[in-house]
Amino acid sequence: MPKISSNVVSRRRELFLASWQEHAPEATFAGFSLEQFEVESQKPLEVRRRMTQARAILAGVMLERDKTDEAYTRMLVAITNGVRADHQNFGPDSPLYRSLGFVPRSERKRPRLRKKESPTAEPAEDAGAV
Repeated sequence: MPKISSNVVSRRRELFLASWQEHAPEATFAGFSLEQFEVESQKPLEVRRRMTQARAILAGVMLERDKTDEAYTRMLVAITNGVRADHQNFGPDSPLYRSLGFVPRSERKRPRLRKKESPTAEPAEDAGAV
């Protein structure tokens, strides 16, 4: 089923109501009187209004989530730094530090020394080649 925008729903509702009221106010179509149509055609507009409210609420909750995630991340960094700084009981080479997902100092590998590549020399041109 295709999506219908709120503007289209509202405009079509108003068009149907105005036309029906003008040309056949007492008629019944598809089992609906004009009054029944007015009540039933209000439902999609009400649902769209509730959706707009829900989006606003969701936007606020998402902002709240982002702020709490930032605070949570700062807290994790502070705790990690506290474990690292407590050399007497823990430190950066402790099982606790490792269990937090970090690599203890004793398990770190030394960086591999990479040789710098020298620019390759162009092969000498053969003087006898034509």
